[in-house]
Amino acid sequence: MPKQLLLIAPFFLFLTALYGQSAMVSDPVFIRTDYGYELIGRLRDRILIFRDRYEDFVVQAFDPQLKLSWVKELDDLDHRGTRILGVVPGRNDFSVVYQTRRRGNTVLRVHKYDPGANLIDSMEVKNYGERIFNTPKLEIVQSEDRNCVVVYNIAERDRIEATCIYLDKMTAPWDYVAFIEDHSDIFESREPQVTLSNSGAFFWITERNNRKTKLQKHELEIIRFDGSGVNINTTPLGNYLTVDLKFAFDHQNQQLTGAGLWTDKTRDRSNGVFYVRMKPGVDSALALRYEAFDEKFLSVLRQKEGADGIKGIADAKLQEILLRQDGGIVLVAERYREVQRGASAGRGFFRDGMRMIIDYYYDDMFVLAIQPNGQIHWKSALHKKQYSQDDDGTFSSYFLMRTPDKMRLFFNDEIKYENTCSEYVLSAAGEFDRNSLLNTLNQSLRLRFRDAMQLNANECLIPSEYRGRLKLVLLRF
Repeated sequence: MPKQLLLIAPFFLFLTALYGQSAMVSDPVFIRTDYGYELIGRLRDRILIFRDRYEDFVVQAFDPQLKLSWVKELDDLDHRGTRILGVVPGRNDFSVVYQTRRRGNTVLRVHKYDPGANLIDSMEVKNYGERIFNTPKLEIVQSEDRNCVVVYNIAERDRIEATCIYLDKMTAPWDYVAFIEDHSDIFESREPQVTLSNSGAFFWITERNNRKTKLQKHELEIIRFDGSGVNINTTPLGNYLTVDLKFAFDHQNQQLTGAGLWTDKTRDRSNGVFYVRMKPGVDSALALRYEAFDEKFLSVLRQKEGADGIKGIADAKLQEILLRQDGGIVLVAERYREVQRGASAGRGFFRDGMRMIIDYYYDDMFVLAIQPNGQIHWKSALHKKQYSQDDDGTFSSYFLMRTPDKMRLFFNDEIKYENTCSEYVLSAAGEFDRNSLLNTLNQSLRLRFRDAMQLNANECLIPSEYRGRLKLVLLRF
């Protein structure tokens, strides 16, 4: 029998609709002692969440009015020695990908459940054996259609071990190991980028010689794992020092598309953006272009008239890239920094006798649309200022909701218990409006926008954590 959860009296709350939108809030759930949770989304007419409660795993369901419908313990999952890698929703089911320990061996498994959280299929994908000195460190990446995942092991610095799983068919079509030279240099510069196609092609992308003294040899190394085996290609990146980089697989144009930020002096200040696209298996890029930020855009972003003698954008971080149908992209970046305060401040700011205070700053965003030839189509500066302390930036940053004709970026105006929330609405031409979204005054809500989930073109689900209670906020437009 499933264990019962302690709940306070259920209630509904419809916030005042602004601009034709409404928000519905779920019953609260106590999560103070939970290890973590993950949104599964809507299956049939129920919204599901997965909870890791230390001693067991449970799935909770909410009905269309966000009342708690049922709670079910996944008693087929043994909590001892189990680490959840991912909970992947499908069209009519969801899968739990996890690693566990069995007689000293690390084992990779998948369990598939129906919308009622009943086990319908299970699979032991791989037994990594007893690796005493190199215990597997597993990570997961999902395909865009969520039918395919790749679990890769990064415990060893000189090789990559990757396994592909088709969740719809519950099969593992390939499992390969690739050996890498100069792997330590890769990890000293930047973590590798990974992306996965719907057909199960996994790309491990690293950047080499991203130093001023070696820019003539600056290049990308792309290791592709698929049903045919392992293939390695290199692509020159030009004589520019890059700051950040992200990749995505473009299924419509069957190409790898990437973008990032570059600098001409120091890595803490970006001077422009670059765009690259290539066909898998080909060493030369189809397009590679670097564009500098113009002074007008920098003035708008800094909210100062004219040039101030300081070039570039400080503390810029590339957050995501969105693919366009023509082969171009939309790039979203955010100004982010964290500051540690401790003994170096001269007064010894320590918590619990050991831990330093950390300040988190998530400030202005900028969005750029880039054409297939690498030229900038349009760019927009979106202002916000968010500051928090010792919370890992949990309630900061933004959530992007994408529809066929616009993008919406939701965020908290301030990081505090009673707060207003806003949105930027961008058109396909880069024009934008800033609107008030909702007010959490006296609502016991603290929204985690960065962990929200888009359900369809008109709805998104946002988790709220307030004094040890989890609520789900359903926004409709």
